[in-house]
Amino acid sequence: MFGRIGNRFKEVIERRGFHRLRPRGDAYVRIDRHDYPLSNWTPTGFCIRPYNGALIAGQKVTVDIVIRDIHDRDGEVRFHGMAVVSRIDEKGELAARWWLLDAAQRTLLLSYYEKKQPKP
Repeated sequence: MFGRIGNRFKEVIERRGFHRLRPRGDAYVRIDRHDYPLSNWTPTGFCIRPYNGALIAGQKVTVDIVIRDIHDRDGEVRFHGMAVVSRIDEKGELAARWWLLDAAQRTLLLSYYEKKQPKP
């Protein structure tokens, strides 16, 4: 995989253990009674864009994630747990990793991810 760096192309090394999935429908993350669009997600974390709240990197937060993909036979899926903010960039994207997710939620998350990941 290659990415553009300035006027040159440089090989981009994917360091994540999972391929990021982008929702194809109504998907959001609820933080402190505010809903933010879910940009992408994996079983280990998620990104919100745009984010305009008061969280800072390193902060732990309770989140609810709702994913409703268009024409999805599986229907709506919801995840509830605690996450830690990894970064908030200048473009308004917040990245977070799951910090505390109970066993049932973790199993549901992994199962849903397996169904949605692209086939090789």
